[in-house]
Amino acid sequence: MTTLSQTSPFVPSVFLDAPQLTHAGQPDWFVDSQRKAWEDFTNLPMPGRKDENWRFANLGLLQFDAFKRLPSQQAPDFNGLEKTAARVVTVNDSTTLRETTTNGVQVLSLNDAMAAHAEVLKSLLISPDTKLGGLKFAALHHAQLSDATVVIVPANAEINDPVEIIHWLSGEGATSFPRTIILAGENSRVTVVEHHLTANGDAGFSCGAAQIVASRGAGVKYVQINRHNAASKFVHLSTVRCERDAQVKHATFNLGSGYVRSETLSLIAGEGSRSDMLSVSLASAGQEIDQRTLQDHLTPRGFSDLLYKNVLFDQSKTIFAGLIRVDRGAHFTDAYQKCRNLLLSDECEANSMPGLEINADEVKCSHGSTTGRLSEEEVFYFRSRGIEREAAEHMISLGFTMEVIARLECPVVEAMIVREVESRFVELERVPAGK
Repeated sequence: MTTLSQTSPFVPSVFLDAPQLTHAGQPDWFVDSQRKAWEDFTNLPMPGRKDENWRFANLGLLQFDAFKRLPSQQAPDFNGLEKTAARVVTVNDSTTLRETTTNGVQVLSLNDAMAAHAEVLKSLLISPDTKLGGLKFAALHHAQLSDATVVIVPANAEINDPVEIIHWLSGEGATSFPRTIILAGENSRVTVVEHHLTANGDAGFSCGAAQIVASRGAGVKYVQINRHNAASKFVHLSTVRCERDAQVKHATFNLGSGYVRSETLSLIAGEGSRSDMLSVSLASAGQEIDQRTLQDHLTPRGFSDLLYKNVLFDQSKTIFAGLIRVDRGAHFTDAYQKCRNLLLSDECEANSMPGLEINADEVKCSHGSTTGRLSEEEVFYFRSRGIEREAAEHMISLGFTMEVIARLECPVVEAMIVREVESRFVELERVPAGK
């Protein structure tokens, strides 16, 4: 057993106190990587006002001293997908359920994965660097990592039902450092749906990561749904790598948390590969949702397409900063980026910063952002047919999000997302329950 601190059974504050590495069976190289991550975390400064990657962010929200490790509790009931290839449930980073119902996919714990696939995972089990400003949080995440969900799909396997992962925060000041690693073999197909939830009204902090590697010809759909309560904070870092002819859809649905910081790096690393980056965010009250992305084309003839949509209520705030980067030699790249903001309040704020960096010839790249209010003509159309204004706003806003949802091209997941979005509108009291 290797520890960094022997002060108490539970770390008083995950932001101030060194983690305890007390998990038997983990190799020395992994323990050393966590020790280095903690050193990096303590040495790296907090983001400052001059950091371009934190432009427009409210740095006053970066207060995490009150969050601590709490023991696992019983997972609440949750109505997820009816049929799955595998299901994992965690509470405060402790796994309470891990089951596989479909042959052809492995869903492993961190220790089991390291024992069986050490050489493959060694390059992945480091601080996840998105190159988007979150290095300090990446180091914190890796240093505090105690378990992970590793999804391994063999070559040529087609997993018809989704893998479902459910992460709960439970207890005042609870923390979670979930990591999902998806390794898709050549010409395989898999869908992974990941939920982030809070068990009660207490404040919690989740600092998670996802790493997706799609081998040649593989197809991966990764869907993340954030439904933490308004008292909680959510930081998430994703890295995607598409090899030759691979296709990855990375979709994020921000339907909760008082503060959200999301960073997504997509590496288009093989000819003929495709990366789709999708997001829907519903922001209300004083919520801040900060999303940063990088579409990095490393090889010729790659394709990427980003579509982010934000619906803002009350005094909420969203930030989107996205960059398409075409590296030298990545000729014939085809890349697109679009962020659209729908404002439903006079006090909300939407900030969008799309960008291009092109270092190759013969490319097609475009980026853009739009911000606007509901069309009064559309509202009048609904009201003229006896529909109240709040219900009309709900229906128009839901329609605004459907372009993103439909691109998942997975009916059972799309239906679940629509239910979640509608539930969020009900919570916002934009439409009476049951209408």
